[in-house]
Amino acid sequence: MSRRRSPAATRQESKSGSGEVDRTRNPTINDIARLSGVSKKTVSRVINESPSVRADTRQRVSEIIRQLGFVPDPQARGLAFRRSFLIGLIYDNPNAEFVVNMQYGALDALRGTGYELVVHPCDRRSPGFVDGVRLFAERQKLHGAILLPPLSENPELLAALQSIGCPQASIASVQVEGATHQIVSSDRDACAELAAHLAGLGHRRIGVITGPEGHRSPIERRLGFLNELERQGITTPEDLIVSGRYTFESG
Repeated sequence: MSRRRSPAATRQESKSGSGEVDRTRNPTINDIARLSGVSKKTVSRVINESPSVRADTRQRVSEIIRQLGFVPDPQARGLAFRRSFLIGLIYDNPNAEFVVNMQYGALDALRGTGYELVVHPCDRRSPGFVDGVRLFAERQKLHGAILLPPLSENPELLAALQSIGCPQASIASVQVEGATHQIVSSDRDACAELAAHLAGLGHRRIGVITGPEGHRSPIERRLGFLNELERQGITTPEDLIVSGRYTFESG
């Protein structure tokens, strides 16, 4: 005795066998794999730009992804790879323009990579700031952190992040021991060039506005500037050396 299939079952069988996708829901990685004739793992490799996928396969899968408007779920992606695909920008700097420019640079670098930027301001003078940054990195499951000065010069913070397996890219005016990756700015050399320029214009009474305590960059800049003036035979009296705070107000 034969059994009759219900209309709903017939429609479902026809849809799955015809290579169509139910447009009433968002496409999934299973849909991409079925329509491409490849495994879910291969689709995942294409999404994550793995070099192990053949060019023709990558092109076919990418075209189907484009046609369906498929967007990977960041939470599901993070669970699959056991990481959040988040990069933290961690700073304590009163100069808003400096921080914003750094943020734009990081966003430009991350665009199209699948990673996102999460910004975390903190107060390095607070007693538990190192523990707070470490807790932030753990909760967000950061793939890495960008540290701006003067936080990038704090060995305790570097050690805390390394203890939880969070690599850092540190921006600092000097080489910092213990940094995973580091970009060193040429503060001392730049200020020496400035001093030489002013001396070359014939100026002899030259003042200096230094930066706040707790930063290594003001020390480097002052040394570069004053050492070059001394080399040019110019002495700067102490009353022409004033402390600033890297803010428009103090300027």
